[in-house]
Amino acid sequence: MEIGGGITLLMPLVGVNQADLKKLDKGTGSATFTRATTATRLNPDTNQVASVASGDAREDGRKYLNLLEYSEDISQGSWSKQAISVASNVVVAPNGKQTADSIKEDSTNNYHYMDQSVSYVYGRPYTFSIYLKKGNKTWCWLDFPTNALLTWFNFDTGQFGQIAVGVTASATSLAGGWYRIDLKYASAPASGHVGAGLASANGVGSYTGNGTDYMYLWGAKLEEGSSVTRYKKSGSSPAYAPKGVLIEGQRTNLLLYSRNMTNAAWTKTNMTAALDQTGEDGAANSASSLLATLANATCLQALTQASNQFSGSISIMRLIGTGAVSITLDGGATWVDVTSSLSTLVWYRALKENQTLANPSFGIKLATSGDKVAVDYAGVEQAVFASSRIPTTSAAVTRNADVLTVPSSGNAIGTLGSCFAVVSLNQNVADYFYAIDLGLSSPSIAHYVTQYFYARDGVNSVVGAAWIDLLTHHVVSRWSGSTLSIMADGGTLYNGTFDGDMNVSVNLTIGANGSGGNELFGHIKYPTIYNRAPTDAEMQAVTATT
Repeated sequence: MEIGGGITLLMPLVGVNQADLKKLDKGTGSATFTRATTATRLNPDTNQVASVASGDAREDGRKYLNLLEYSEDISQGSWSKQAISVASNVVVAPNGKQTADSIKEDSTNNYHYMDQSVSYVYGRPYTFSIYLKKGNKTWCWLDFPTNALLTWFNFDTGQFGQIAVGVTASATSLAGGWYRIDLKYASAPASGHVGAGLASANGVGSYTGNGTDYMYLWGAKLEEGSSVTRYKKSGSSPAYAPKGVLIEGQRTNLLLYSRNMTNAAWTKTNMTAALDQTGEDGAANSASSLLATLANATCLQALTQASNQFSGSISIMRLIGTGAVSITLDGGATWVDVTSSLSTLVWYRALKENQTLANPSFGIKLATSGDKVAVDYAGVEQAVFASSRIPTTSAAVTRNADVLTVPSSGNAIGTLGSCFAVVSLNQNVADYFYAIDLGLSSPSIAHYVTQYFYARDGVNSVVGAAWIDLLTHHVVSRWSGSTLSIMADGGTLYNGTFDGDMNVSVNLTIGANGSGGNELFGHIKYPTIYNRAPTDAEMQAVTATT
């Protein structure tokens, strides 16, 4: 973050080792990170669950900026081509460089297109964008989120023809005859295709080509979320950025033998268990398989607990069959059907969260005899949402809180300044979650209990835009004179009353409040503090994501 100088503290919180994760690029003193137990993370390089030693910070997962491969090179094998030829780097692209490709139809009676197969997180929103320019063809179509859902576009009018059911489409006219096409879909399937093809007319996908008609393409991008962000070029793998350091509060997994369903702690009814599966951590025979020997087979573990709010989780991968798969937290009184989210290729973490009851009984049901699934990292926590995986054997296991602090001396001024961070939550509940606390309950960036961005000087608060998702946000706050302000993602600037002092404590706390608690249960990177008050324009520029 750079808004005209005045940086007193900058911590990237990204890197490949502990020294990188804990270093200060700018600032006085050094960061202190503690967690008195081991923990787990999702390894960004292998996408496997990995154990993290006591006292080590966790870089967990990635934020994908472009899920496609070779976004500027249609000639690559990642793009399937049918009844077309590709010419590379034939015209100047919207970035001013000659890197845009063309696709030309052949003379067969066919669909003339290029596209790329993709995997989605089932039920999540996605956005597909691509830059298109007319060659000598009036109409084209785009497939998203699957090749069964086509949307047509007219180059001459700059308007859409038929739009696929469930798709929201927009087109922006750019210099040089280019259009940026943005397609949004609110609830994605597990997999699909994205791409573009030539068309003879609105609604006509397959036709006999003439061997000469063509159009230009550049800058294809697929991202999770319902907002279009800055274009990011990708190569042989999707383009991504690290999420930052994961900060969580203390949690206990109450289940025993969370990975070994053969143990007697798990009651199997018409179900056979074996410890014979490669787990989410990549280790052989570390996870269990469950085989239904009759219909509606179950595997449950009952707990003795006073009435409270509980959340259950379990990772599942389908092995055999297509029948319904469900999980329960109340011994089968109610079930959550997770069938549509399962795959034979990847693990899916199924959740049953925020159920109030006594003596929870957690487990899984297979509706169809002969069906078989792999399961791993089962957990029940006394909480309204599940946290990262906590493996257990013969006893419940507690993972202690992550605590990250930096000395305030030389790094923060309570009477005048600004604070920036890139943050994301791993849950979507109504509660306080602190990103940066300058003192004791004086958060310069936080999540308010009613799910808004929030800052507070210890007496007065300013509540900003809604924060009700799991997406990555760029947030900046400012305190100066009599005004406390906050802005997220280049949006509206919200102003409130400032009492003149942010009550800076001995240490600045990252990802929690200064007294301990209100942990972020999410990721944070690039926390930055300034000794000056940026202008409104500077705040907008540094947080803008488009």
